[in-house]
Amino acid sequence: MAYDLDSTSLQALLSALRPNSGDSADAYEQLRVALIRFFRWNRCWPAEELADLAIDRLAGKLREEARVIAKPERFALGIARLIVQEHRIRQDKQSKALSEYASVDHDAPEEENEQRLTNLEHCLSRLAPSNRSMLERYYTGDSGDRIRNRRQLAAELGLDRNALRNRALRLRRQLEGCIEKRLRDKNQRDRSAQNNTLS
Repeated sequence: MAYDLDSTSLQALLSALRPNSGDSADAYEQLRVALIRFFRWNRCWPAEELADLAIDRLAGKLREEARVIAKPERFALGIARLIVQEHRIRQDKQSKALSEYASVDHDAPEEENEQRLTNLEHCLSRLAPSNRSMLERYYTGDSGDRIRNRRQLAAELGLDRNALRNRALRLRRQLEGCIEKRLRDKNQRDRSAQNNTLS
């Protein structure tokens, strides 16, 4: 995901960052580093892309606003906070979509389903970030949104829809295998603990 500023927006941004000096490029870099740090602190990934998005929005605002924004760095932080909120809402939707991996059984005890969801989070965290992102995007949304998401994802990855589906299925099998292994290991530990108690 790239955020390319047009020359007008870039000029507006650089002028606002250092209106009376020639070190606007340094100010730009300092702002970007500060935003990356902010997104990392808030556990929002990829922090670099989100920082670029915040800068892009700031530049667009500076270009569109009739008034001058006196403290653009502070304004950028406000934009970053909104992006964090958007990011978390998106993550919640993705987590709900991915919860189907945990194969929640509504007739099973609540503790067992909670364990499956815990295992899901653990196994997702072990995937490469690019694979996790791909899987989340592949399964997010209702039927109409999913079709659009998958079409866009296939285009971004340079895959046809069958190749994308096959990759998603392989990752899903890997995830399900990890979840099932953790459940088996826990059951085995529970049995061992019970046997030790009885002996």
